[in-house]
Amino acid sequence: MKHQEVASITTIVPVYNEATGVAAALEQIYAAVKQRFTDQEMLIVESGSTDNSAAICDEVAAQLDGVRVLHQDTRLGFGSALRLGFEQATRDLVWVVSSDLPFPLDVLDTALPLMQDHDCVLSYRSNDDRKLFRRTQSLAYNSLARSTLGLRNTHVNSQFKLYRRQVIQALHIDSEGWFIDTEIIYRLQTEGYRCAEIPVPLTERTTGESTLAVSQPLTSLRELLTFAWMERNAK
Repeated sequence: MKHQEVASITTIVPVYNEATGVAAALEQIYAAVKQRFTDQEMLIVESGSTDNSAAICDEVAAQLDGVRVLHQDTRLGFGSALRLGFEQATRDLVWVVSSDLPFPLDVLDTALPLMQDHDCVLSYRSNDDRKLFRRTQSLAYNSLARSTLGLRNTHVNSQFKLYRRQVIQALHIDSEGWFIDTEIIYRLQTEGYRCAEIPVPLTERTTGESTLAVSQPLTSLRELLTFAWMERNAK
C-alpha cells in the first residue's frame, strides 16, 4: 500500500558549539531543501552553546524564510535536541541533518522516491575512512545492538535519516543522548513500520571540531545494555 505523495518537509538541524562553520552549513542545507520543496521549514535546535553559535543561528534565521531557532538554555544532549525538533515539526516529512554535514545533501534525491512505499529511510555507510579505532568502536557497537536488540540495520548510527512526521511523532522515545538513534530504530522495527535502507557516503567535517565526549562510547554501551535489559524484563 502506497502512501500519499509527500509535499512538504521539516529539516531539523541540531547545533552545539559550531560557530566556525554553522552559518555556511545552514545556508547549504536550506538551499538544498528549497531546490526540492516549495513548502518547507527548518528548525535549528541550538543546545546551550558556549561559543557564538546561538547568535549566528539567530542571524541566519532572520535572513531565511521558514527558519526558526529553538534555544535550549543548557546542553541537554543530542537526543533531547532531536526530540524537541520532532515535537515542533509540522510538515509531512522530517529530515535530520547535523551541522557538520556528515553526508552529501543530494542523497535526499535517492531517499524521497522510497517514501512512497515506506515510513522512513535509514542509511548505511558506503565508505568509512575514519581511523581504525573509530571504525572498530562502531563495528563493536553495531554488532552488540543487533545481538541484544535484534536490530536488522547495517549501521545503527549512520546519520542520514528521513521519517514521516506522523510516524516519528507517534514513537515513544526516552533517550536524551546519542543512544536516541538506536532507540528510534528499535521502536520502528518492533512497531512494524516499513523502513528502507540506502548506502550513504560518510563525509568528514571540514570546519570546527567534534564535541563528542571521549567517554561517549562507554556511555552509549551502558545505555544500550540498560535499555536491552529493561525491554527484556518488560515483556
